[in-house]
Amino acid sequence: MDELKIIESCLLGNTQMFSRLIDNYKNMVYNLAYRMSNNNPQEAEDISQEAFLRAFQSLAHFNPSYKFSTWLYQITLNIIRDKFKKKELNPTSLDAPIETDDSEFYLQPADLTNNPEQIITRKEDVRTVQKAIYSLPLKYREVLVLRHLQDLSYIEIANILKLPVGTVKVRLYRAREQLRKILETSI
Repeated sequence: MDELKIIESCLLGNTQMFSRLIDNYKNMVYNLAYRMSNNNPQEAEDISQEAFLRAFQSLAHFNPSYKFSTWLYQITLNIIRDKFKKKELNPTSLDAPIETDDSEFYLQPADLTNNPEQIITRKEDVRTVQKAIYSLPLKYREVLVLRHLQDLSYIEIANILKLPVGTVKVRLYRAREQLRKILETSI
């Protein structure tokens, strides 16, 4: 059953059908929330649940001329922005000690050797990049995460953020420049 039929069914009173949409998009929403909340699994879970709750409550306002995923990304990012405004998500300092929990990694490169020093160095590099991304201003972190970690096109990002494609490209350029400067000073 396609998304529009599921949404139509939900609007006609069959709320159980919404679970299909949750199943289709739970990983996408969680992944975005996780990356935007400094890899905090509890925070990502809370954001994900709130995103689906808001989506369900606002289903009647969904515009079928857009993709459901775009609309859901917008809802998720709005929740994240609200949490930052309320200071519920705290940015971390690049000077803070690096955590040692291996569960934090999502960009871990494949280990082609069994050299423990190289493994540790790679993990520390990944942590440094993650912290640098998280230290970026929210508007730059959004475009960076959506483009490079969620692998969305410029057009999809523009639709999600309701910005012109040119603005997305400029923000992405500035985000990369700031990230480069942060990483140069942290190495």
